[in-house]
Amino acid sequence: MNQKIYSYATIALLLGILALGIFALTAGAHDEGPPPGNQPWPSASDASPIYWVFVVLVGGSLVGFILWALYAKMRPGRLASSTVSYHALGALVIFMTLFTLALYIIPANQARQVEPTARAWDWKPGETFKDPAGPHIEAEPYHGYLIYLANGCQYCHTLYLRPEDIKTGWGEGARADEVSQMGDYVHFPFTMLGTQRDGPDLTVIGRKIPNLQYHIDHLIDPRKFKPKSVMPTYRYLSEQDLRDLAGFLVSLGNIPNDLRTGKLSTQPPTTESPLIAKGRGFYQSFGCVGCHSTNGSPNVGPTWQGLFGIEHEVELPDGTTAKVTVDEAYIKESILQPNAKIVKGFPKGVMPSYESKVSDEEVQAIIEYIKSLKREHTHE
Repeated sequence: MNQKIYSYATIALLLGILALGIFALTAGAHDEGPPPGNQPWPSASDASPIYWVFVVLVGGSLVGFILWALYAKMRPGRLASSTVSYHALGALVIFMTLFTLALYIIPANQARQVEPTARAWDWKPGETFKDPAGPHIEAEPYHGYLIYLANGCQYCHTLYLRPEDIKTGWGEGARADEVSQMGDYVHFPFTMLGTQRDGPDLTVIGRKIPNLQYHIDHLIDPRKFKPKSVMPTYRYLSEQDLRDLAGFLVSLGNIPNDLRTGKLSTQPPTTESPLIAKGRGFYQSFGCVGCHSTNGSPNVGPTWQGLFGIEHEVELPDGTTAKVTVDEAYIKESILQPNAKIVKGFPKGVMPSYESKVSDEEVQAIIEYIKSLKREHTHE
């Protein structure tokens, strides 16, 4: 009698679990679920009929086998044949195997392939491009990618931008439309998203600073441009390795074909005056290129394109705000005393002071270079 009660209780428990599972699946059918691109079936109602055939067969077989095993004990004379038990167990194993295979095969056949985005990194071994800031340097991004991995750069830098990174400032200089997508990574042979940010995110570093020479100089002496940097020097790399690693950095955030075709070239005009040419050189050698773009794209600091003559809202040291016009006096003050007036919307205390580090002639050359950078309608 106790055995019968135990058996009936076991059957009732199994049926209860089965009913609970069916209820959970049915209830899940009304949920919105994740986007279709993330998994084959966003909800139970979208599952293939073949899938449900296997579910019924396996579920029925399990319940049937348990009922048979319990009933055989209570009725030893009826279904206690060893041959039948072996056949039943074999059928159950076959059903379980087919069901397990179906869990992999059916979703795999219905899964959607992730399409690469227009900006997806797709450089091949041996492919090179010339420095957008000067044709005298050429780099191979794929080789630089391997150097990036070999030197553990992913331990301190990430290669993904989340929506919250734009809001919190972790994605410094990044735009909302540059948030990472799955299609951005389909061509990378190895995953290297990174897990922490001891250094800045590098997802769009190439778009912000399309300058090979700057990246080479920064790799050799990081504190030349950012005195408080904790980044180690990579001066031990060969010249070719430095060029290629810089090439990988410039390739990040830029459409590959734009680099291949030289569309991002920022070559100076042949009629450029000697003073402007000097200012262009100081823009790179003083590290201004690391925070200020010359093509209108966002960065850590305001772009220099079309800067001269416009009106800025700035924050003063006492916390008040004021309107200022960008003239020669304002630019000189910003170079020598960068925290005197902070453009609203940009971080305070990032730019170092160049007081006693640059001459009046060098300051004037930078001013003339800024004045030469007219605003283009494409960036307004």
